[in-house]
Amino acid sequence: MENSKYDKSSVSSIYEFAVKLIGKTLSETVILPEDVANSKNRGDLGSLVEKYYFEHTPPNNHDPDFKEAGLELKTTGVLIRSERYRAKERLVLTMINYEVIVTETWEKSSFYNKCRLMLILFYLYTKEKAVVDRKFVMSPLLYEIPSDDEQQIKRDWEFIQQRILDGRAHELSEGDTFYLAACRKGSGGEDEALRKQPFSNQKAKARAFSFKQSYVNKLIDAELERQPVLGINQSVTFEGVTQSKFAPYIGKAVEELSLALSYHQKSTNHKGFLKDIVNRILVNDEMRPLELDKAGIEIKTIRLTKNGSPREAMSFPGFKYLEIIDEKWEDSSFFDKLEHKFLFVIFRVDKNNVERLEKVSYWNMPYSDRLEAQRVWEETKRRVSVDASDLPRSSESAVAHVRPKARDGNDKLLTPQGDLQVKKCFWLNKDYIAGVVEKLV
Repeated sequence: MENSKYDKSSVSSIYEFAVKLIGKTLSETVILPEDVANSKNRGDLGSLVEKYYFEHTPPNNHDPDFKEAGLELKTTGVLIRSERYRAKERLVLTMINYEVIVTETWEKSSFYNKCRLMLILFYLYTKEKAVVDRKFVMSPLLYEIPSDDEQQIKRDWEFIQQRILDGRAHELSEGDTFYLAACRKGSGGEDEALRKQPFSNQKAKARAFSFKQSYVNKLIDAELERQPVLGINQSVTFEGVTQSKFAPYIGKAVEELSLALSYHQKSTNHKGFLKDIVNRILVNDEMRPLELDKAGIEIKTIRLTKNGSPREAMSFPGFKYLEIIDEKWEDSSFFDKLEHKFLFVIFRVDKNNVERLEKVSYWNMPYSDRLEAQRVWEETKRRVSVDASDLPRSSESAVAHVRPKARDGNDKLLTPQGDLQVKKCFWLNKDYIAGVVEKLV
């Protein structure tokens, strides 16, 4: 029987019906079956909304949820940070079928057919509440792939497709791409079921297409037009526009850059001065370019000595001794960071002790190095449970190590052994960074 509350074939009708959810929870809006209403359900709120609020059963195929309207329905959680809504996580879109994607073209792909037009509902994530008791906030977002983004999303899709065609689905990383990512979609750990891929005997983790968390944040923001842009479009890539922006400045001393950009170091302790210089080269503004924010790209300025050695190793977020022993690698902050793409901007001291801009390139960690970083993380987890004072050193791995990163010697955390140890974090080795920089074009 047709639902008289809205027209399933009309995008505007579905949208208007969705608006009525704002400020309410699913349990406040409809009468739920007792087993759902009384459970501490931690499942998929989107499926529950579709079933009980829209009273709709989506097609069990690659068509959009509301096939007649060509509209996909998504729900995603938000948090409040600095009085603004921020995406809690990436927005998972649809599973990647390794066997099917290799036969598709972008325009006729199952992803494009399903996700080119979406209605996104936002709920306030509260950990202690069941999903049916989480309140919907903000206006629903009617998302149609923007013309400014479509070419880059297509490039991302084609990159993922090519990896699978090359028999390298097991090497996929979210850091491979800019807006559209291949996120993991499994339980993680040693017992995770792996999937066959068509051009390799090596099985791969299950992955899904997703919009990066940073991209969702930019969809949430209401003032996109105020942020400067690089100008990514059909003919301009991230790599191309970045190289062209930096080309006039390569080889210049830091002081020359400062003069050319009319931006000067505020003091000898001006932290972030070189990053400020980078933003001004990219968009002649103190703000980061919109596209870098959408892609979640972190700018890393790397300063080399005369012999090409980095001045320091590269640090990552710290970890808590009592938490890491219960974590899975795929849920760790170190894993999350290594799944990102970085913009490396290299400065080097010349023979006259003048620091100059040498080169710039996007980078994300290769598969084999991610495996070594995982080994270091797993070894750290094992040792923390035995003796948190004895953790992997730089001499034990060509890629990563653990060492202190604390305000001072009193900045400590409790260990499983019951004592206090100074805070530590994972670092990429200086020699490893030197090798990466040497290979950058």
